[in-house]
Amino acid sequence: MTNEFPFLENVRKALNIPRGAERTKNMFPALFARKDKKELLEAIEKRSYAEKEQLIKELSENCTPLGITLHIAETEVDVEDITVDIIRTKDPEFSHNRHIIQHNHPDISGMKLWKRFNRESVTVHTTFEGDSEITEKTIASYIGITAPSITVAESATLVQITSPGCPRSTSLVPSIHIALIRSENLVASLEEAYALLKELAPKESFVFISGPSKTADIEAHLVHGAHGPKELHIILLKEDEKEPEPVPEIETNSEDTQKTDTEEEPTAINLEKEAESHSEESK
Repeated sequence: MTNEFPFLENVRKALNIPRGAERTKNMFPALFARKDKKELLEAIEKRSYAEKEQLIKELSENCTPLGITLHIAETEVDVEDITVDIIRTKDPEFSHNRHIIQHNHPDISGMKLWKRFNRESVTVHTTFEGDSEITEKTIASYIGITAPSITVAESATLVQITSPGCPRSTSLVPSIHIALIRSENLVASLEEAYALLKELAPKESFVFISGPSKTADIEAHLVHGAHGPKELHIILLKEDEKEPEPVPEIETNSEDTQKTDTEEEPTAINLEKEAESHSEESK
């Protein structure tokens, strides 16, 4: 490409940087400034219930323009009912077989979906580690259910960490992705998410998901589901508001805080009588 040089020259002129001038990160401290990881982790840990409620509101506002459907659940039973309702009301895109695949995660396996559908034509697969048929089961499924490790409120982003029993294909191949999240795993910003990722130190890959798959390559018409799920449903389980712990009472010695019945409060009259008594004894 030969037109890159005029383009870069225009950038230099706009930034008032002479040709050949050396540029380092130290010249742009605000651009490359980073908060301390410890401070970010403390901010996440000490976040109050009211602040988490505000993050949920921010997440909800950011889900809408991205085409994400957010469901708020008050209890684990609500999470199960919402999940079942989505499965029952959605039809497979490419076949008549109703297969779903779920991660081998306690938040998902605890719902026991296979029991809810034991009288219906829905087959529930689980991504057990070592299953040689996971690829075929994933391709056959029209719904994938995952439990992302982190959710970012400011961008409505799910952070899905790959681990044994939790492959990334579950969130990428089926036509519909259902993500189960907890409010305690909700962070304010990508900066906080990266701090958590450094702390978690994933051994395998991780995926950032911000909405269903979409493209506008053909005649600038936005199409969902071209390279992945066409629908993304987030089911958020709110944590209960914890009552503040009572301040422990400090035991005090009654002898230090109260006068006994035999003790008298020193007064001017008492002190005067005591002085007269000493005077008479000395005579």
